[in-house]
Amino acid sequence: MIRNTREKRAGHLCQDGMLVRNCKYLLLLLATLSVMLPIVVVFLGSFKTSEEFNRSRPFELPSFTSNTEIWKGAKTLGTESRLRITGKMLENHEARKVTLVIDPVEAENSFAVISDSEGAEVGMGEGIIGESEITIAIPKSAWKSVRENGFSISGENITVRRVKVLEGFFLGNYVTAFSKGNMLRGFLNTLILIFFSGLGTVLTGSMTAFVLSRFKFKGKKLVYTAFLWIALIPTITTQVATFQIVYKLGLYNTRLSCIILSMGTDIIGIMIYLQFLNHISNSLDDSAIIDGASYWQVFTTIIFPLLQPATVTVLILKCINLYNDFYNPLLYMPKQSLMVISTSLYKFKGPFGTNWPVICAGVVIAVIPTLIAFIAMQRYIYGGMVTGSVKE
Repeated sequence: MIRNTREKRAGHLCQDGMLVRNCKYLLLLLATLSVMLPIVVVFLGSFKTSEEFNRSRPFELPSFTSNTEIWKGAKTLGTESRLRITGKMLENHEARKVTLVIDPVEAENSFAVISDSEGAEVGMGEGIIGESEITIAIPKSAWKSVRENGFSISGENITVRRVKVLEGFFLGNYVTAFSKGNMLRGFLNTLILIFFSGLGTVLTGSMTAFVLSRFKFKGKKLVYTAFLWIALIPTITTQVATFQIVYKLGLYNTRLSCIILSMGTDIIGIMIYLQFLNHISNSLDDSAIIDGASYWQVFTTIIFPLLQPATVTVLILKCINLYNDFYNPLLYMPKQSLMVISTSLYKFKGPFGTNWPVICAGVVIAVIPTLIAFIAMQRYIYGGMVTGSVKE
């Protein structure tokens, strides 16, 4: 009887354990989906046209080609009557095929001819009686000329109502985002901020942690507590005073403004360094001091080289934070030549509309360096967060 009771209890515990395990897996799956779904939406949106982006569902696959209307009206074509499509009308569009929406064809000798800006014929299509569309393919050799300079349409016995172009958007949004968004300059400015700010953060953070870990002085606990309290103050509440100081010092619209604001002591960096320093024995310091080394020599030749995993972790976290920072560069460096990667795509948002597909393409481009850096250095991130958390 007792044995049966124990077996039942063990069975219930096993079922409860399986239920808890399944709930953990379910929560992990939901958390993964909550992170991945926005990324999937952005990635799919980067291959859509603006029209397709607005009318399609978020998870709907892009068609990669689209008939985009570039002209609407009424134009009867003839030998002396031509319809001119300018390069401005074709901006951001690749005319691989031109579709003419016309009145139903009634005459047998109906046709349309497409010529480039110099008058050379690049395509011709015949009208079929009763049909209301003529599609003309543009040779690949003429794509660039037609896109930049436009084309003209002539013909016989045809009245054009609308003109559409068939275009491929597989890489078109990426080219537009990279070139017109000046993302190369944005990457350069971002790297400059990351280099100097990261250097300042490592120096100030490691030195501050060394002092708090190795020295005993009056007010040490107060300083440590002050760092914690300052970290709890929302930075937005101090922006008015900070902006006035930056402006009075003549640092507004310079890279130095964001570098100085970013290279200050970072409480997270100090905590990471403190974890590692508490893991390093004080006997190394004492032995070096007995041999005649100064505290500066102890720090630079003994302690700091041992902090390499912590330094890598602090740099990675700081670089990701600076890479994603949008507010400070927008506020303190609004000049076009000082735009960073996070603000370079802001120019595609205007008062009359937002080019979301191009912004999505720019976001994908901006994510690629971060993803590569994370995959290459993830062991340093995890190791820096865990190592030193338990003192042996």
